Amino acid sequence: MILGVLSLVLVVGGGAGVGLVLRDRGDAQAQEQGKGATDPSTVVVKDEEITALVEQHSKALAAGDAAAFTSIFDKKNAALVRDQTRVLANLRKMPFSEMSYKVLVGRDGRVEDSFGRGVKFTQDVAFVHRFAGIDLRPVSEWYRWTIEKASADAPLVVTKVGGASPPILSGEGSKTVFYPGPWDIWPDVTVVKAGGNVILTRSQDAALAQRAASAVAGAAAADLAYWKRNGDPDAQVPAGFVVALVKGKAQLGNLFRKTQANEAGVSIGMPSWGAAGDPVKIGGTRVVMDTTSQFFDDAEGISEISRHELAHSLIAGLDSAEFSLFGKANWIVEGFAEYVANRDGPMGRNRRLPEGRAYLAGQLDVARPFDGTLPDNVFWDSKGMTSVNYLMGHLAMRYIAERYGDQKLVAGVVAAYRAHGDDSEAALFQELGVKKTDFERQWAGYVRRVLA
Repeated sequence: MILGVLSLVLVVGGGAGVGLVLRDRGDAQAQEQGKGATDPSTVVVKDEEITALVEQHSKALAAGDAAAFTSIFDKKNAALVRDQTRVLANLRKMPFSEMSYKVLVGRDGRVEDSFGRGVKFTQDVAFVHRFAGIDLRPVSEWYRWTIEKASADAPLVVTKVGGASPPILSGEGSKTVFYPGPWDIWPDVTVVKAGGNVILTRSQDAALAQRAASAVAGAAAADLAYWKRNGDPDAQVPAGFVVALVKGKAQLGNLFRKTQANEAGVSIGMPSWGAAGDPVKIGGTRVVMDTTSQFFDDAEGISEISRHELAHSLIAGLDSAEFSLFGKANWIVEGFAEYVANRDGPMGRNRRLPEGRAYLAGQLDVARPFDGTLPDNVFWDSKGMTSVNYLMGHLAMRYIAERYGDQKLVAGVVAAYRAHGDDSEAALFQELGVKKTDFERQWAGYVRRVLA
């Protein structure tokens, strides 16, 4: 019953955009070698050759030309060609306003051989794309292509496609950078419109997506209306959202990332592409929800999890996206999403209430009994604490809304998002005009009254 938010912080380079600024395994030397060999017997791959290959692939994608799109792949590998044909078919269904491939810095292996032998290396490539009317900026998924050149006059051939590893200092737990997308691994992607939102699902789950569409559209409308009433009208927030539906934790951890998942849903923030100096660091989000979770038992549950995850996505573009040791305070991030998801319902109907009462009464086997202090990130997921901490964050936000008003609550949360991660609490309390110790004392009394 855990909801989640995930944001990868990448280093933004110069005019070329977001890229690997630290080469993974000493490929700088390999790239330098590829710039100037003149011996006709030497097999060498130059940067211009790789750029031309990637640009050719972009043109084929834009044209929807399957023959051209698959021409760069190893024709002897029928499975690879078949998979990439399917990728193109899926991508052509997406309501993208732009899409292209760009060369990244990450490269590993031999790009030159002085004895006339073939060369083989890996090259990281970004798929830059933007969902029309949804993403604030273009975002990117990173591939790692294995490329071979058999002889000096042979063309480059892509023999393998996988996901690229994240930069060394990204602060991200995923093994890949927003790979795989549903277009990469689903045989056939179904696209369902839900108001100004897009739901992506496997073809066999199309009926479920249709049933969920009204709940997703309603959740988006409710969250956006809440922002319109209480948020900064000049702040850049999305007008719609991308939601993908999966079945089970294995699928949840293997879409737009590769990690072990334990949430019921997640909002994955994707950095803006090619925007050095752009105040919008997170250009778009991808919400993924597990349809086997208890939230999908009924329409009310689908609405709740949708409101929660879309609340994360709503303000993701306001995130400073700066790397920090502990990150933004989870009780603010998750508490705000829980509050937005449940603000219109009485606490007496909250699904976490029985657990919260048992926690307050000392009846749960947990790592930390209630002591009147706000949850911290270090112990957020310690024994028996995760769901309880979500409730504590929710109650903190509810208390702020009741005492200071929703506009002040939103201003405080936005201040926390815009601050350096480790300074998020201080930014919120400064906005509220209260010291943390005083707030905790008042909030603890509120928790005891609500959970009595």
